[in-house]
Amino acid sequence: MQGASNTPLVSVIMNCYNGERYLQEAIDSVYSQTYTNWEIIFWDNASTDDSAKIAQSYDSKVKYFHTKNNTPLGRARVSAIDKANGEYLAFLDCDDLWEDIKLERQVGVINGQHNIGLVYSRCEIISGTNELLGKIPPREELPSGSNVFDELVKENFIPFVSTLVCRQKYDDIGGFPVHYKNSTDYHVFLKLSYNYKVISIDEVLCKYREHSGNLSHSQYIIGAKESIDSVASFLPDRCAIIGLKYQYAQLVVAHLKDNKVLKALYLSIKHKVLGILFVRLLKKWL
Repeated sequence: MQGASNTPLVSVIMNCYNGERYLQEAIDSVYSQTYTNWEIIFWDNASTDDSAKIAQSYDSKVKYFHTKNNTPLGRARVSAIDKANGEYLAFLDCDDLWEDIKLERQVGVINGQHNIGLVYSRCEIISGTNELLGKIPPREELPSGSNVFDELVKENFIPFVSTLVCRQKYDDIGGFPVHYKNSTDYHVFLKLSYNYKVISIDEVLCKYREHSGNLSHSQYIIGAKESIDSVASFLPDRCAIIGLKYQYAQLVVAHLKDNKVLKALYLSIKHKVLGILFVRLLKKWL
């Protein structure tokens, strides 16, 4: 771990499983950063395509690691971070992109601030052919400061690709849950926002790619269940009690997308989330 300075080292965590299609474009977006004191920790989670060849074609700033057996996402991310040397952690999936000023803007906000655990920004959604599809989060105002947890327990509005995290605070809250398959980021965001300030930057600093390789409906169900477990860990906190209602509503939506209508109806009645679902539908219509 390097000491604090005006240009602290940022470890860019890239977990990869068969990500060759967009990988070069993703890595190039790190090399184009105006902030230059970074390393890429590239964790190859038993890829069988040309991901290794692409990653190893770069210079020594890309530190390549390989595992023979594919592991859950939580374990893979923890394994990658164990190799990191940076004071700060950033995360880039193999199909996403950063704007050139991302790290410069975020390091400028978080560096030297002892009470900030996480910085995030707005993010564009792009297609597999780089067409603009939308922006996240859709909120007019981005939650920021000491009370982000109150809103975050209701939904994960923080784009993972947009974040910069203090490594020491990541370690202090216990890091990614190794057994999680999908909602590893949400778990960490909740813990960081509960204990520290979360600062938003109201700019688009990255791009999330939406394509056929994204999560399936069944994977969304797994993620929704993991999110429920994460929020439940804060009980009996008042905000967590409210947040659980929203998380169960999200699980209902995930079951509906997976055409499990009876299961969705059962959960909506059991956990009394019909009102939340109605409001969500109303907002989409208006």
